[in-house]
Amino acid sequence: MAEKGRINLKPGDHLYFIGIGGARLSALAKIMLESGYKVTGSDRTAGHNTLELEAKGVKIFYGHKADQITDDLDAVIYTNAVGEENPELVAAKAKGLPLYEGAELLGAIMKEKGMGIAVAGTHGKTTTTAMIALLLIKGGKDPTVEVGGEMKELLGNHRTGKSPYFVVEACEFRRSFLYLSPRIAVITNVDWDHPDCFPTAGAVVESFQEFIRLVPPDGKLVFWQDDPHLTQLLTAAQAPVTTFGLTSAADWYCTEIEATAPLGVKGKLHRNGVYLGELILQVPGEHNLRNAMAALAVATEIGIPVADGLNYLKTFTGVRRRFEIKGEVGGVVVIDDYAHHPVAIRNTLATVKKQYSAGRVWCVFQPHLYSRTKHLFHDFAQAFTDADILVLADIYAAREADPGDISSRHLAEETRKYHPDVRYIGDLAAIKEHLIVQTRPGDLVLTMGAGDVFKVGEAFLGAR
Repeated sequence: MAEKGRINLKPGDHLYFIGIGGARLSALAKIMLESGYKVTGSDRTAGHNTLELEAKGVKIFYGHKADQITDDLDAVIYTNAVGEENPELVAAKAKGLPLYEGAELLGAIMKEKGMGIAVAGTHGKTTTTAMIALLLIKGGKDPTVEVGGEMKELLGNHRTGKSPYFVVEACEFRRSFLYLSPRIAVITNVDWDHPDCFPTAGAVVESFQEFIRLVPPDGKLVFWQDDPHLTQLLTAAQAPVTTFGLTSAADWYCTEIEATAPLGVKGKLHRNGVYLGELILQVPGEHNLRNAMAALAVATEIGIPVADGLNYLKTFTGVRRRFEIKGEVGGVVVIDDYAHHPVAIRNTLATVKKQYSAGRVWCVFQPHLYSRTKHLFHDFAQAFTDADILVLADIYAAREADPGDISSRHLAEETRKYHPDVRYIGDLAAIKEHLIVQTRPGDLVLTMGAGDVFKVGEAFLGAR
């Protein structure tokens, strides 16, 4: 296996994954294991993904230590999220072992398989990737899949297929998606995010332009028609472009959009002015109609009939942590969502407001990263207007150290300028106790963020 002349691996090689429990690396580890490679790895703590890998016979070390990088390794795969000072990364460099970021390995597999389908975008890429995977699986295309969330249809976050099709969620963080070799690419939207590696919104657009240039002239590009950056993105396109949206300006578009019970949405689907049928989803929101149209555009490009695609999408039940209904207790519904950017927060809360009228909507938000909270501070403060009550948890640090100049307490003070009921509580256990006392039948609790805020909803359900 070789990607751009840099990666040479063969079944039987011993691969060590640093950060093996992460969404992308855990999927990659499973794919490589099922493709005949020996896999071991490490992560900070045990989690769902590491336990699943251990059940498959993979040796996993908890904690990162230099002596875990042994001489029998053929290559070390890592995620950028572990940081350059990770002791295992440093040890692998010192030993001169072949060392590859996860996206490099993804790119190598994609090139080898021959028909890579990459889904990029600030928001919606996990759900869109999952929808494309569903369409290809049900359409008999036997794809390999790597997705940043868990799908019911995959019983996890990956699938190892035998066809040339490889469906990948393409992440822009540290420009890792530039290692990929897509024949078809979807851009769901482009917003300024990851300010720790993109100092300006313009830098984000430039990175997406580079990604777009990876698609060859005989490939296909699928864009959101109403993206504010569409004109700039189109200047980088070498391949034919198809657009999707909610107006007839797009190639694929929906009209007569309606929310459906209990938490779904539907619309009349058109392509180039021709009515194709009703697009019906079990997941809510106009944003998911857009995701579905992008998925249909890809599926029809590779020969899946639209009518079949519409039927398959009716069965789509979403991805774990993407508007996931966790349960109901004492008349209170609990939903968890991964939204951690102001635009995604607004979209999700607007959807809830349209669909839910039984009682108050509680949003329990945990900011993700100090850098993101600081750079998008004022956007965050104005993003929660569709929630009745906002409860703020402390910032989830992830890979960052506390700089001391930004906190959820600061965010609460700013948000109170725009919202009448903002409650800074901080500690997740204390938030759970607050919900137990303060919620009432008919309320909806929406836990939101990319960290571990989902634990609040689970603890609340378990305690009532």
